[in-house]
Amino acid sequence: MTVSYATLLAADPARWADSAAAWRRLSRELDDHHDDLARQLARQQQAWHGGVAAIAAREAGTALARRLATAPPALLEADQLLWRHADRIRLLQRRLAQALDAVRGTAVQVSPDGQVSVLLPDPPVGGPSRTSGGQRAVPLGPAGIDGQGGYGSQLAASRGGAQGGVPLGPAPGASEVALAVRVSAEIDAVLREAQASDEEVSRRLLALAKAAEQAWSGTAVALPKAGTPADVARWWAGLTASERAWLVANEPQELGGLDGLPAAVRDRANRDLLDRELDRLREAAAAHPPEPGARQRLTALTGLAERLDHGPVRAYLLRLDPSGDGRVVVAFGDPDTSDNVATYVPGVGTSLDRFAGEVDRAAAVQARAAATAPGETTATVMWLGYDPPDGIDAASERAALDARADLGTFQSGLVAAHEGDRAHLSLIGHSYGSLAVGVAERDGGVIADEIVALGSPGMGVASAAELGRPGHVWASTADNDIVLFASSKGELALDALGGPAYVFAGAATDAVLRGNADLWHGVDPSSEQFGARVFTATPGTDPLDAHGVYFAERNPALQSLAEIVTGETGP
Repeated sequence: MTVSYATLLAADPARWADSAAAWRRLSRELDDHHDDLARQLARQQQAWHGGVAAIAAREAGTALARRLATAPPALLEADQLLWRHADRIRLLQRRLAQALDAVRGTAVQVSPDGQVSVLLPDPPVGGPSRTSGGQRAVPLGPAGIDGQGGYGSQLAASRGGAQGGVPLGPAPGASEVALAVRVSAEIDAVLREAQASDEEVSRRLLALAKAAEQAWSGTAVALPKAGTPADVARWWAGLTASERAWLVANEPQELGGLDGLPAAVRDRANRDLLDRELDRLREAAAAHPPEPGARQRLTALTGLAERLDHGPVRAYLLRLDPSGDGRVVVAFGDPDTSDNVATYVPGVGTSLDRFAGEVDRAAAVQARAAATAPGETTATVMWLGYDPPDGIDAASERAALDARADLGTFQSGLVAAHEGDRAHLSLIGHSYGSLAVGVAERDGGVIADEIVALGSPGMGVASAAELGRPGHVWASTADNDIVLFASSKGELALDALGGPAYVFAGAATDAVLRGNADLWHGVDPSSEQFGARVFTATPGTDPLDAHGVYFAERNPALQSLAEIVTGETGP
């Protein structure tokens, strides 16, 4: 079907988003059916394990279970495709709206079928001294103003030169002609992109339907043993659809952690892992006695599953590792297609048992960025791809040093997997997360266009000049943030002379007066001597509240973050 101007204007992207949600629900339901069948088969093997009939029943059940296991990832792909199409159509509709806003109140008009024209006064009746008889719309030709059948030729033909030496009416101004050409070109470009998206989604959905006839069985293939994210991207691009389907169904744990793979692929693999871990945790929590920590982890991951399924934008689970304190990476919006991508690194005390608030912060930045730059697409990532310290361990750089390689590889993976021109990449570190960002950037380990430190105890450097892009280093610390009350390592030496009370009093004075820029992990990034571009944050109700206030809806810091992430702050 050809996508027309009128069709695009009337399209309702919410219908595709609703359909995507329905496919996602069906995927989860099939996964539940698979789990039920697996339990039934286990009971059957215990009660009925002899004879030809028992063997035949077991083989039939196993084949059905295998088919049910491979179906959910394919249904999730349908969900992803429909949501991506909905997002594209929303953006294209916004571009049309901006084009129409540009011609409002001018001589340029756009007809209901998308034809661009310029209104010209009718020629004077009876000669130059007579009044005009109205207006005429001169359409813009497909060749533009080039004298070859475009606007210039049409204008000349419509005016007809002169009759008896009397001009037939004034030509439009150069600015009106330029505006008409620009708007016409934008409408044509938008319609081409809508058509391309429609054709791509249709093609891929048909391929999924064909694969369903073969039970999404796929072809076995080995994972790459090593390589950079760029190598991984090239490896994936060289696989057949059948090989990709087999990997998603059979190697989700390995596939879900590969930087350089498309976000949609990692999302399907990691949601499968999430479902498996939830099943395991339910059994562990119900055991007698329950596995230590199982109930808390079950609550946290159940909340994650709900968050992934509900929200104004599509969420992508880019990593899930339940071992130890755990790792989880969640994106709001598709980082592979977005114009802007921000990676948010949380700080002390965050783990797979306690991360919901950090997810909310990433979502808040995405929502504000989308409102700030509606003509662009923005994705934000909550990157808990490292093990932040707890308590006194925050005094050490060890966790930040350990995060360097993984954070650098993740950022490189964003570049390798991105479609089209590279996205505008931002790294936002909060609290200890700013140290992880600073250490990685200091050591040349990350790709980022903007570096942001919020409530930072120091970034492991003495100044913004030690980071890769000093003119694009940003910082904000609320005046009563508790991080300012921490002594520096130098002040701690005074403990031998004046005692802890002396050190605390000095640190408190520094925090109130902002007179000492030395913090535990280096120079305060919000101080003048550090050299970052500082933006304002509203103080919190108390020092602890102030430490997390940067993402609050009414805090100007959130708007500043959105402008940085979308590049609205200028060079």
